[in-house]
Formats: sequence, C-alpha cells, structure tokens
Amino acid sequence: MLVSNVFKPIKCLNAINLRKYLSSMIDKKPTFSIQDEIGFKMNCNLNHKEKFDECLKHGITSNTVLSNKWIFNINLNHLSNGLTLLKKWNPKKMDDLFVLLQMPMKKLVFLTKKTQLESQIVPRGNRVYYFASTFEKNPQEVCYHLIHYKFLFTRNFATLNHIYHILIENNVDKNDIWKDTWIFMYSIEQISQRISLTKTANLPIKPWMLRCKPEVFERTIEIKQENRVVLNKDSTAQYLAKRLKVPEKTISYISSKYPTTLRVSPIKLKEILDFLLKEGFKPTHILSTPRVFTHSISTLQERLTELRDLGAEPTLTALCKNKTTYQELVNKLILKNTKIYI
Repeated sequence: MLVSNVFKPIKCLNAINLRKYLSSMIDKKPTFSIQDEIGFKMNCNLNHKEKFDECLKHGITSNTVLSNKWIFNINLNHLSNGLTLLKKWNPKKMDDLFVLLQMPMKKLVFLTKKTQLESQIVPRGNRVYYFASTFEKNPQEVCYHLIHYKFLFTRNFATLNHIYHILIENNVDKNDIWKDTWIFMYSIEQISQRISLTKTANLPIKPWMLRCKPEVFERTIEIKQENRVVLNKDSTAQYLAKRLKVPEKTISYISSKYPTTLRVSPIKLKEILDFLLKEGFKPTHILSTPRVFTHSISTLQERLTELRDLGAEPTLTALCKNKTTYQELVNKLILKNTKIYI
C-alpha cells in the first residue's frame, strides 16, 4: 500500500474536524453560500484555524475573513499585533479597518500613535472615517486608497482639511478630488492662485489643473478659451449639428457608434470641417465617415494633394485608410499611370 494512501484517512479526519469547528464560528447571516464556505474550509490547515480564531477574537466577522483569503498569508504574530493596534483606532467595527493589516508593522505602529494623538482633531476620530464620511465611500475602500496614497495619513490634517474646503467652496467635484488626491500635497497658496486664474477664465476647475506645471496650465487655459470661442455656448454635438446642417439627434447617433467624435477638441473639429467643406466634400460625406475627425489636418491635406496629383478623385474613405492600405492604393495608382504612358 502506498504511504500516501495510509495518511488519507488522517487528512480527511482533520479536515472534517476543522470544518465542524469553522462551521460553529460562522456568522448567522453570511453573504455568500455555505458551499463556498465549506469549499474554502476544506482547504484550511491548522495554521489557518489559528488565524481564523484570532480574527474572530478581535471582532472581525467570519464572513470578512473568509472573503479575504490574503489574511491567511499574514504571519500570525503580525496578525495578532496588528489587530491589537487597530483596536486603538476606536473603530465602529473591526471590519472597517482590517485592510490596514496589509501595511508593514512599523508603519502601522507609527500610524496608530499618530491616530491616537489626533483623535480629538480629526472628525469621526480617525482619517479612515473622515475620508469615508467626506467622500461618501465605504471604509474598506478608503483603507485601500490610503494604503496606496500613504501621504493622506501623514499630511498635516489642518492643511489637508483646509484644501478640501477650498476645493468644495469653488465647486470642484468630490469624485474628481477623490480620483486625484495628489492635490492634497500641494500648497494652499498655489491652489488658491490657480483657482483664481481658472475662475477669471470662467472655466470649470479640475484638480489636475491646480497642480500641473505652469506651462501646461497656461496652455490648458489658452486651449479652453479657444474652444469656447469656437463653440459659442453650444455643446460639441450642437456645434457639429449646425455646421453639418442636421438635427442634433443625428450627431448623437453617430457619436454612439464612434464615441471619439465628441472627444475631439472643438478647435480641431472646426479646422477639419473648414478644410473638408472648402475642398468640396458634402456634409453627407463627412457624416458617413466620422473617423475623419481623428486624423490630423496635415495628413488629410497631404493625402488629398497626393491622390489628386495621381489623377484620382479622393473619397473620405480613401483619406482615412491606415498607412498600409493607403500605400497600397497609391502604388496601384502609380502602376496605373505608368501603364498609360507606356
């Protein structure tokens, strides 16, 4: 008999005992199926049992433990010490903060001390709950975000909070701030100055505009003002509809098929429309080939001249071919012209 066969009954017995133990510890209202739990528990070993027990002892629900298998990869001492530290954050429930166990122990110790010192300063008692409440996010989602952007734990809170209120008072969207939290690393002076310049230009404020390089900011303001002149209070869809003399719903339909159309800058749209209409293309031609707006004006001009020089009457489809197929077309025209003169 194989040795492995001898140990099978023992392994099976251990699995059954562990399964019974974990089953007794499962919350009354799990959010996933019992079959999933049993499948996971069958793969557990005694080390997993200790970690599972440690988590439950510190208040993490069994559902959370079994839904986050990375917990079982954490050293038992790190797990125990980390949970003890997180309790000092005064969480509403441990499930809110357990994600922070992924941080190195030294960092967690440091942040725990900092959290205790500023607990009377930070609304909601700690920064996780502050950001969760401020940006209307789940605490677990906030924890993952803060692990990625650790400066949100260490940036002077008064400064951080001040920056947030400046942005909100100037109608910066909360979601834009959350997606670009690097803005909290910049000085209040720079942010206030950029906001003032952006408001003077009568433009909507985005966090990236307040922290980009001066030359990028200046060029952005310039482009947006030029776009505004082109559109003259119209949307891009309304502008195209007027220029091509069709209902706006026609443009909406085309943009649903070719979403990039409405993402092209108004300046470029105007430039291409002016060129094509001047060269004799009809609105119907342009509407049937909306990808023409994704090409550069110089490419369109060069191709139109080249094809006409070769004796062809170019279509927009020909002007919009990729490099390979366009070159094949040119080669055919050259060959055709060569045969004529032979």
